[in-house]
Amino acid sequence: MFEKRVLNIYSIIIGVFFVISGIGKAIDTTAFSLLISQYGFGYLMLLSPVIVIIEILLGLLLTLLINPKRNSFYAFVLLIIFTLSFAYGHFKHGVNDCGCLGTIYPTKVPPIFTFLRNIILLLMTLIVWIKYPKKEKETSKWKKYIIGLVICPALFISGFTFSTPSFLNNNSKTHKFQNKKIINTELSKYIKTSPDSTYMIFCFSYTCPHCWNSIANLQCYKKSNTVDRVIVLATGELKDKQIFEKEFQPDFKIKDLSTKDMDKLTTAYPTAFFIQRDTIKVIIQAEIPSPYTFKKTNQLSILK
Repeated sequence: MFEKRVLNIYSIIIGVFFVISGIGKAIDTTAFSLLISQYGFGYLMLLSPVIVIIEILLGLLLTLLINPKRNSFYAFVLLIIFTLSFAYGHFKHGVNDCGCLGTIYPTKVPPIFTFLRNIILLLMTLIVWIKYPKKEKETSKWKKYIIGLVICPALFISGFTFSTPSFLNNNSKTHKFQNKKIINTELSKYIKTSPDSTYMIFCFSYTCPHCWNSIANLQCYKKSNTVDRVIVLATGELKDKQIFEKEFQPDFKIKDLSTKDMDKLTTAYPTAFFIQRDTIKVIIQAEIPSPYTFKKTNQLSILK
C-alpha cells in the first residue's frame, strides 16, 4: 500500500512544514518565547532558540530524505510534545494561538484546525517511521552543504531575535514602535496625546493569564499618578469579555479590537506602551510591574 515514493512524499511534506515553522519562529524568537510563557511554561522560555534550531534541522533531514525512518520517529515525538503543550495552553490557560508558523503566517485559526492538522501530521510521521525501509544510505555532500547553509543563518537569526521577555532587560528595544512619535504609529488611531502629559496604553487578551496578573498593577498607575491617563485595548470573544468583567470589575474603559487590528500593535500579550512627550519611551512585553518598580527600573525621575 505504501510504496517508497509515497513514503518519500510524506517525509518531504512533514519536513517542509517543520522548516517553515522553524524559520517563522526564528524571525522573532522572543515572540515565540512569550507564547511558551502564555502556555504556562515560563521556565522553558530560554529554550526557545534551541527548539527553533531542532525544528529546522529535523525538517531539513526529512525534506532531504536523510534517514527518514529514524528522523520521522523524532518528528513524531516532537509533534506529540507540541500537540500536548497546545492542548494544555488552550484548555488550561485559554490560549488559542499555536504559533506554529511564527511570523510567516500570524493569522489565527480555530484550535480545532490546529488539532486536526497535527493529527494528520502525526499519522504521516507514524506511517513513515513504521513502513520506511531500515537500510541507510550515506548522506551526499550536497545535502550536508544545504543543511549547513540553512542552519548557520538560522542560528544567527534565532539568537539575534531572542531576548528574555522582561521589562528588566528592556526588551522593548526590539519593538517597532520603540522611541517613535505616537503620531507615526498605529497607536495614534486610539489616542490623542498632549506633550505635557504621560500615558500608558495596555494591550491584552481576555483569556491571557499574564494579562490577568497585570490588572491590579495597571489600576495603580493612574491612582499613584505615575501616568496621567491609562488607555486599555483588548481582543477576544464576547463570552470571554463578560467573564473577565465579572471577575475583575475593572475601573477603566476598554476598547475592543479585532485580532487583525491588535496584531498591528503587538503579537505578544500583555504589551504596555509608556508615552511621554508624544513619544513611546518604554514598551513592556510581560506582566506589568508595580508603578514603584516601573519608575525605579526606568528612572522616570530622569525622564521627566
